[in-house]
Amino acid sequence: MHDLACEYALSPTEENLQAALEAALPLCALIARRFSGRGIEYEDLYQVASMACVSALKNFDVERGLKFTTFVTPTVTGTVRNYLRDKAGLLRTPRAIREQSAQLAAEREKYLREFHEEPSPRELADRLGWDMEKVLMILSAREANQISSLDQKDDEGLSAGDRVPFEESGFEKMEQREDLLRAMKTLTPLETQLLVLRFQHRLSQREAAQKMQMTQMQVSRMERRVLAALRKEMEGDS
Repeated sequence: MHDLACEYALSPTEENLQAALEAALPLCALIARRFSGRGIEYEDLYQVASMACVSALKNFDVERGLKFTTFVTPTVTGTVRNYLRDKAGLLRTPRAIREQSAQLAAEREKYLREFHEEPSPRELADRLGWDMEKVLMILSAREANQISSLDQKDDEGLSAGDRVPFEESGFEKMEQREDLLRAMKTLTPLETQLLVLRFQHRLSQREAAQKMQMTQMQVSRMERRVLAALRKEMEGDS
């Protein structure tokens, strides 16, 4: 497996990719089988694992001197675990909430087309004829299911994980990302909203402050405090 992965890394042809993938598929099957029996069909897990393996092959760097199995195993395992978590979260969400979430998303898209900027919760509530509590509740449910998207880069090219400084060795970043997602659950709705605006919606601090009806200084201080708290929570888990 390692030799074929190296061959593809040095000569990334479709033929070499297929050969390397075929050699790694038994590992994908093993990982998918490990997570089966949790409400998701084995075939679906195997497909997710196989796609993650293709991604791992395309990102494997021979010059780092690592065995391919050292790289691909946490990559595929983490992807399957995330798929299970996201799928389970969706299945646990009541149907009424999913339907109202779809309404909210449609109204948001309509507002964006009209005004070319993100609507505030108050603006969405007014347009839908809902009270603010209902809008905030649905937004909170949506953000809980989309929290992994905080890995996206902000306007400075950094993700939330990048802004929580920690030592990275080998491929520990995969496990640290899981720690970050667990630590996120300790935040208040307001703190979560700030990180969603900054790292999911990729707003600047000034734009986030406008949405939250706060000053940019308050947002800056909150962001520093929240990221420090996340780091402390992650270190406490290790």
